[in-house]
Amino acid sequence: MIEEVEAGWEVSKSEVIGETHLITVTMTSVDPNQFTEELHNKLHNDLTSHSHRFSVSTNLFTFDHEPTDEDIEEAVTNSGFSPDLSPSPKPSAIKAVTTGEVDILEYSATIHPTKYLELFNMIPISIEEPPTSMSLKGDWLYLYYIVADFTPPRQFFTEEFFIYSVRIHKDTGVVRRKGYRQGLGLSEEVTSTLEGFSSIENILGTGFYLDEDLVTIYYMKSSDEKDYVESFAVVDTPYYGTTWEDGNIIRTREYKRNE
Repeated sequence: MIEEVEAGWEVSKSEVIGETHLITVTMTSVDPNQFTEELHNKLHNDLTSHSHRFSVSTNLFTFDHEPTDEDIEEAVTNSGFSPDLSPSPKPSAIKAVTTGEVDILEYSATIHPTKYLELFNMIPISIEEPPTSMSLKGDWLYLYYIVADFTPPRQFFTEEFFIYSVRIHKDTGVVRRKGYRQGLGLSEEVTSTLEGFSSIENILGTGFYLDEDLVTIYYMKSSDEKDYVESFAVVDTPYYGTTWEDGNIIRTREYKRNE
């Protein structure tokens, strides 16, 4: 059983040197985007790994008198400590827009737990590691893994990528995999065979389909400052992704936040 981590502070060391009181405080911040109880229990019961995001830091505070709890609380607050690891507003779901197709929404496990759980419960096979986010397109469930140290979800991948995605048919359990790398990971020999590639600029990353003869290239909408994308892993600015099959464009999607 994994122990739940509570946010807050506590005095871990106290000493007096001369007339100066030295107080060492341990401060813990916890991700406020908590799993619902239902999802949390399911992750623990059904999966082999489930992480709890938190951050622990220490700080030394000095006082010219023996401090009260209120004094320490004030000092901790003035230091900029927040019990929330991510106090920023929750972002909306990621939307994939394709001309002529239904828009697809991608839900985060921590930010949109209710929608995430609905999709997670539809997975027809056993999953060893919970994905970072999920979406549903037709009969296919899409599982996305963004891992801090790029460690592959070993159930599906052996090779290291920047981002991982797994497509699972909700009825048959058939699996299709895709790995993402930053920048253009294709040779000129390959790109010369891709329809319309020469018109694409400001490339962000490349998606490699491990079980299909497809490739996707992600790129900024333009060179304008308002369209600058630092990383295609975080969809804070809309961008495009074009997919080719046998050198021919089969679709172009826009990725953005659902408003």
